[in-house]
Amino acid sequence: MFDDLITRRAAPPNRVGTCDGGKEQHLPEGAVMVAFAMHLLRTMPGLREVSIHPDGEHGKRFDFQGWLGKRGFTMKAALGQTSYDGTYASPDGRTIVVNPSSGRGDVVAEGQGFSIVAECKGVIVNTRHAGQTSRLRQGLCETIGLSLA
Repeated sequence: MFDDLITRRAAPPNRVGTCDGGKEQHLPEGAVMVAFAMHLLRTMPGLREVSIHPDGEHGKRFDFQGWLGKRGFTMKAALGQTSYDGTYASPDGRTIVVNPSSGRGDVVAEGQGFSIVAECKGVIVNTRHAGQTSRLRQGLCETIGLSLA
């Protein structure tokens, strides 16, 4: 469905043999954030708004405004200093707020009787390189640890 979230890049020399065809498939953290936000808007009954809180590096690696625009979300109000900070609305009334701020969780949704705060991690999805799989494992452990806290 969201086949444009993964980017293919040539693997560096030390990892070229650990992925298919010498190309790594990168799923940046910003892409994980928008995919999860869209999932929540589609599957949580009555949910109309989700907030995304990327840091500056996420905005450099992922085009929030462009990606949301391709899905029919237009910026209705700018919020901050970057070109992508703002409130994006779709024609059907769903809203995604992109607000770079720390300490709030990467994706936040609140509805009647529930609150979801998610920490998202980017990854190289097709690698067998020990260092990269270790980073994935570390990110998974961090995410589980945050959910327990």
